[in-house]
Amino acid sequence: MSADSVRVILVEYYVTDHGIRIFGIVPEAQKPEVLTVRLTRAELRASANDFYTLLRRERSRMADYLAGEALRALVRPIQEWAAPGDLVYLVPHDALHRLPLHAVPLDGAPLAERNPVVLTPSASVLRYCWSQRKASRSSVLVVAAPPSDPPMTFAHTQATAVSRLFAEPEVLVGGRASRAGLMERLRTGNDSPDVLHFTAHGVFEPIDPMRSGVELADGRLTAEDVLGLSLAVDLVVLGSCESGLSDRRPGDELIGLTRALLYAGAASTLVSLWRVDELSTGLLLTRFYEELRAGNSKAESLRRAQAWLRRLTHADVLRHAQDVRSTLVPGSPHETALLMEEARLLARAGDVGTALRIYDDLCAARGPAGGLRAQARIRAAQVRLGRPVLERRSEEDRAFPDPYHWAPFVLTGDWC
Repeated sequence: MSADSVRVILVEYYVTDHGIRIFGIVPEAQKPEVLTVRLTRAELRASANDFYTLLRRERSRMADYLAGEALRALVRPIQEWAAPGDLVYLVPHDALHRLPLHAVPLDGAPLAERNPVVLTPSASVLRYCWSQRKASRSSVLVVAAPPSDPPMTFAHTQATAVSRLFAEPEVLVGGRASRAGLMERLRTGNDSPDVLHFTAHGVFEPIDPMRSGVELADGRLTAEDVLGLSLAVDLVVLGSCESGLSDRRPGDELIGLTRALLYAGAASTLVSLWRVDELSTGLLLTRFYEELRAGNSKAESLRRAQAWLRRLTHADVLRHAQDVRSTLVPGSPHETALLMEEARLLARAGDVGTALRIYDDLCAARGPAGGLRAQARIRAAQVRLGRPVLERRSEEDRAFPDPYHWAPFVLTGDWC
């Protein structure tokens, strides 16, 4: 689909002490549509805090929260301004930067099911991002699996899967996934890859957001580091926890990794709003790249990947985990971590007996590191405590229907 054939809608929010103004800008209108939702700044911030409390304590209630009338009122005007399939640009303000508006349901389905959704800090930043767009995406630099305890279970697999989808892959994995090596690779004068992909632990520092970043083999790559680079990169993907969170400053300037990457020259970023699940993240991002390779835009690729992940069954996910484990060295930390992941999936699907057998075998084995054995004991105890209320469900039940798994990633900047 060419950029000229896509109808683009811009929806901008402005939060005040008395309500939230919504500006809808459509191609056919001479002036914006303006609406007001009676949700005060204090109420919005309290609501955003409630959302992140649910993330930590009661993830199963996230869908109910997003279906609440307050958030649906903020998204409902898009139904009038955008037809299904139109590209929707959202310009959040204040605490709205922290909320996944694309996951709010309209007529029983999330906005992202109806429309590809992209974020931008402002209309002026959007014009800058469009000007940075690259004509092709053939090269990728994958930075993955720096040493960590416990090890990232699917990081190596994701690095391999991503690199195979590009004609010119370059992979920095394990000890080579270092801050010093990456900084040198991306210095001004070196050829920038078309896509820069990270699979590593991310950290958000609310007190000092410029210290937010990605943990690499020899230290953290921070937002401050990124500001010193010149990135002629079409897309930066941060498959990391909380990589997209930013702090607010007067004038609504966002200080954090997203803004730093765009300022450094990246045309777009794909980042997460909260701590992500490694398995569902790996599946989502691999599917995103497959859609991108098939010729879809970044925005449409993300929309399709999210819809695909919501439809996956427990049987689909277990087959994936078992296929990955078959490629690993028996008894290695990665194989042990993956066995624990399989046990977790089995317990979620209601196959408590098999899950407990895996956990008990890991506890009895001498191979796993002490930390993994302790984790296996804790998980086995949790399963046993919950066993009376667990019922075996069909393997055809969906594995990741809740927004926690499919909704954390947001695309910011250029959509094409």
